[in-house]
Amino acid sequence: MNCNFFAICSLLVFVFSNLALQAQDEFDISLPGEEAAATVPQEPAASSSAAAEGAAEVGEVNLLGMIKQGGWSMWILGAFSFAVIGLLIFCLIDLQKKNFYPELLYQAMAGDMEAMDLEAALLKAQSTPSCLSGVMYASIHYITERGYGVIDSEKLEEVMAAASRKFNRGRVRTINYFSVIAQAAPMMGLLGTVSGMIGAFAKLSQGGTGDPSAFAGNISEALITTASGLVVALPAIFCYFIFRDRLQGMVAECDEHAEELIGILRRTVVHSHEA
Repeated sequence: MNCNFFAICSLLVFVFSNLALQAQDEFDISLPGEEAAATVPQEPAASSSAAAEGAAEVGEVNLLGMIKQGGWSMWILGAFSFAVIGLLIFCLIDLQKKNFYPELLYQAMAGDMEAMDLEAALLKAQSTPSCLSGVMYASIHYITERGYGVIDSEKLEEVMAAASRKFNRGRVRTINYFSVIAQAAPMMGLLGTVSGMIGAFAKLSQGGTGDPSAFAGNISEALITTASGLVVALPAIFCYFIFRDRLQGMVAECDEHAEELIGILRRTVVHSHEA
């Protein structure tokens, strides 16, 4: 019994000792692998950080850099943008009530029309340049040449309309420049796009297929010029329609004020004949 127990205990000690030795061997073998595993990922980490820094440097694109990438057409598009800004400021200053029908001029000429003092009305029209003064100057000249009794209403309206068109001819031309720029800017951007694509395909034909960065600058030029042309054209077309409608509204109100002054003169002439 004791012998069997001793034999069993000896066998168990032998088994557990073998297991302990195997576990120790495995542990010793795994240590170099873990060190290698710990050291190997350090290189990708360093490379990934370098890639991140490079991407950050590449991602920092300012306005001057985009202009340089856009090439020669960006200078013309820049001139277009400054022209749009200049026209915008000019139209905001010019298309105002005081330049079309000043309230003081209207009241003064209304008094002259009521008193039938056409000479005083002509002097006021000459001294105060505006759309209303130009229309009234032409209409008063027509009335003095024809006389009070013989006034063709249709002919008088044509004279007033011609004077209004003559006075606002420069304003119409200025507003039309918005339309010209709105049409020319996308075409200039398209021309820059074609220029960039020609450069890209030229480098591609010279064996640049293995290095995309060789013709990336030409692709950037093609895309930036197209976008810049649209950015310039969109505000220009909006300004064209807005200021064109504003000019038409100002001219219509000026014509209404001129017709009111002529109506005052007609009523005064009729009352004087009746008296």
